[in-house]
Amino acid sequence: MLKPIGHHGFRLLAHSVSAAALYTVLGAMTTVAIAGSAHSHDEAKSTMRTPFSEIKWKELPGGRALANVKGDFTTGPHIKLIKFGAGNKTIPHIHSHSYVGIVVKGTARHYEPGKPETQTILPAGSVWKISANVPHISECLPGSECIFATQSDGAFDVKPAK
Repeated sequence: MLKPIGHHGFRLLAHSVSAAALYTVLGAMTTVAIAGSAHSHDEAKSTMRTPFSEIKWKELPGGRALANVKGDFTTGPHIKLIKFGAGNKTIPHIHSHSYVGIVVKGTARHYEPGKPETQTILPAGSVWKISANVPHISECLPGSECIFATQSDGAFDVKPAK
């Protein structure tokens, strides 16, 4: 059991989310992305299905991996999945573009160094937003790997915070 930091005042159990929940989250994010941007008539009517076991991950140093869902995270607006091993924690860092995220699996924190009020524990189903150039730490708490779905209007980058 984990006691969240912040105003919640109750205990949360770390848990995982089914593949059906993952597709619900990604479907909602894709719908928002399509509705909020200009697409051809054919693209707006296209469909896609990828079983979790067939997702193509780009492995990164430090036990993390990324996978495109929509767009290309290396070049522009996108939706992606991020995988962290249990207990994995980044150094303080920034991104050039704001993003929103959903915890699909595991229990995480995405917080600003030196601001304990931002260290809210985020179980599966939770959401967060980080604005461009805001120093933060991303952490998957021990107990289970974490999978996050994130959406950004620009290319993904990571720079150490100063």
